[in-house]
Amino acid sequence: MLRVARPRRFVPVVLLALAVSACGGPDLGKQNFPRTTVTQTSAAAVPVDDPEVALDVQRTVDPCGLLRGDTVSGVGTPVEDSLYDDELDSCSVGVTDAGGKQARLSLTLGDNLALSMAREAGVVEGLPVVENDLDNPDTAENEGCVVSAVTHRTSSLGISVQVTYEGGDACGAGMTVIREVVAKMHAGPPRLSRPANSAVPLDPCALADDAVVAEVLGRGTEKGASGLHDCHWSGGNADGYLRISETVEPSEGDNGTRVDLGGGVTGYQEKRTNAGNSCVIAWTHLKTGDGEGEIVKFTYDNFHDDAAGDDSCGKARRIVGTILPKLPKS
Repeated sequence: MLRVARPRRFVPVVLLALAVSACGGPDLGKQNFPRTTVTQTSAAAVPVDDPEVALDVQRTVDPCGLLRGDTVSGVGTPVEDSLYDDELDSCSVGVTDAGGKQARLSLTLGDNLALSMAREAGVVEGLPVVENDLDNPDTAENEGCVVSAVTHRTSSLGISVQVTYEGGDACGAGMTVIREVVAKMHAGPPRLSRPANSAVPLDPCALADDAVVAEVLGRGTEKGASGLHDCHWSGGNADGYLRISETVEPSEGDNGTRVDLGGGVTGYQEKRTNAGNSCVIAWTHLKTGDGEGEIVKFTYDNFHDDAAGDDSCGKARRIVGTILPKLPKS
């Protein structure tokens, strides 16, 4: 399926204990889709402990499957051939409302919700919901809305619907869709079709050895999910990032120098010293066809004053050496 770039969010989604505020735009009663009903409870006060939207569950959910059927019918009719799987955890579709206006709906599972300036929008099926306008910093114009159901408060992750809807109520449309998406998650969502040795279902934060990571990155290293297939380690000496994605296979030149990672695994290593001292190591875990595959990438970042003399690639290799044995075998 054709892959397109994920839409840029001009303003991050935020989780703050602010008063409930309506999204700008025309009155909901005048829209061409039904008003969505949500519980008006303070989102910040709602605990998030729903096993049906846990990160482990979301990792194998098919986001395009969630957008099919009646999920978007409350906003409009899907435009033919407009459904695109942007990434493993996201999908988008175009719709035409009853009045002929066009809207673009982009769904992201495990979305990283930045903590600044969002509005509470109520509670949907027990999950707190926040919304945020998409403002263009160049024109100061409103270009849509992001509506997010918070599913993991500690890591500030959620299920988000980003809406661009010229002439329509983008936040209202987003709330309509998020309500249907959460309902499908609770009823039993469609699943991605992956082979038994896929790395997609794995928790990236559980792959690297904690003791080795703490030794390499420094004492007091903390880790946390930054997406369904992403983990971030923050240490006293350096930071680490691990990402599992389905994308173009890495190659020599484009992704640095070929390196033998052991066990028959070939990786590509690139050292970067233009800002601090970083090293990126990427390899193909599983080929999926057409030059793409499940790609695992680890990044070591040292932006401290003494970074110049750091063996960034040697340290990245140490951590990668603890990740490889935990990946499924072909």
